Amino acid sequence: MNTVIVDPQVLRSLHRSELRKKILMYLNEIYPSATYLSEIARVVGSDPSNVRGALVGLGNRYNGESSLVYLGLVEEISNNGFKYYRLTDYGKKVVEYLKEYYRYYRRFM
Repeated sequence: MNTVIVDPQVLRSLHRSELRKKILMYLNEIYPSATYLSEIARVVGSDPSNVRGALVGLGNRYNGESSLVYLGLVEEISNNGFKYYRLTDYGKKVVEYLKEYYRYYRRFM
C-alpha cells in the first residue's frame, strides 16, 4: 500500500461531519466522473444546501476552511454556467486511507 500523508485538518473535518464522509465516498464510487450538486444531494440523502456547505462552505453553519473543496479533496469544475464536482487524486488517496483506518480501528469498537 502506498503511504499517503493526510493533513490532520482533513481528518478532523471528516470526523466532524458524516455528510462530508458520505459525499467523499460517493464521489469515490463514481471516480473519475464528475457530477452536479443536486445529484450528490439525492444520492447521499441530504438537502442541496447542506451538500453545498460540505463542498464549499456556507455561512456560519459550514466553515469554508473545512469544506471538501478548500481541503483539496474535491474539485469544482465550471462548464457552460454549471458547476460539477469531482474527487481529486489527493481525495482518492484519502478515501483509500480512511478505508484502511476504519478497518483497523473497527477491531476496537
